[in-house]
Amino acid sequence: MKQITGVYTAPAQHWVGDGFPVRSMFSYQTHGQQLSPFLLLDYAGPYTFPAGSEKTRRR
Repeated sequence: MKQITGVYTAPAQHWVGDGFPVRSMFSYQTHGQQLSPFLLLDYAGPYTFPAGSEKTRRR
């Protein structure tokens, strides 16, 4: 059985894609040696996007 090495808080929220707020599950800057570079897990919680106008939409 593997041991728990520590319990940490999530890194700051950041935006991906066309604007989805997410929080990474792991910090590769502080735990990069212990993690696979191919493992990427983000958590996108509930978020309400306000309606935009035609002018603010991306094409």
